[in-house]
Order: sequence, then structure tokens, then C-alpha cells
Amino acid sequence: MSKRMFLFLTLSALAGGLPVIAMSEAAETSFANLVQHGDRSRGRDLADSMCSDCHNFDRGGAAMIGPNLYAVQGRPVASMADFNFSPALLAHKPQVWTVDTLSAWLKNPAAFAPGTRMAFDGITDDRDRADIVAYLESLSDGK
Repeated sequence: MSKRMFLFLTLSALAGGLPVIAMSEAAETSFANLVQHGDRSRGRDLADSMCSDCHNFDRGGAAMIGPNLYAVQGRPVASMADFNFSPALLAHKPQVWTVDTLSAWLKNPAAFAPGTRMAFDGITDDRDRADIVAYLESLSDGK
């Protein structure tokens, strides 16, 4: 926990407390803000260097070792018809890839979906993750 968050929680507790859900929403809003102001070009470069050995980013592109990531945001998890997803990801099928689910997945795939076949440690740096998510957001016919 950062010193800033500790101070915030301490002051909040002294002032009568803050519901946990509000802190969670604040954290999500903060990451969403990073994505909104993310550097898509930098995100593309990061995705190319970290993800392109296994993933295709082109519209209509075939799945590789991993599924195609074109227009992934807004798509249900584990929903590409031509890809054999692990049971770990199929368990998340009711969810949709949003800024928050993409962040959680990219931060630590094994924590998001224990038993996943994706052999990737994750991206702990918020800015790197936000720039990649901003890039992924741009990959759709509507943007």
C-alpha cells in the first residue's frame, strides 16, 4: 500500500470511514483515467514487443497461440469461435472484456484465471498496462 493510500485510509477512518466499495471505485476510476489519457502509440509498441508472438491484432486475423485481440474490448471473455480456450478462461465467459477486466488480466493472468494456459507473468506497471489497454480500445471498426 502506498503512503498516499495509507494516509487517505487513515484520514477517512478518522472522519467516519469510507465504504470499501467507494475505494474500489476510486481505484477503478484512476486506472480508467490512465487509459483515457493513455499513449496508444506506446501501447502498440508495448503490445508488439510483449504480445505479438502469440496474438494477432489485425481485423479478421487468425488466432495464433492466443486469440486475435482485434476489438477485444467489449467482447465476452473466451468468446472467439475459432480458439480453444482453457477451462480457467471459460469460467469467466459471462464477463466482458472492459478496461477493468483487461487490466486485471494483463496485471496477473494467473490470478485472474487460475489454471490459465497463458504463460505470461503479467504487467505490474500501471502506465504500461493503461497504454496497452488504450491501444486495444482503438482496435475496432468504430474507432
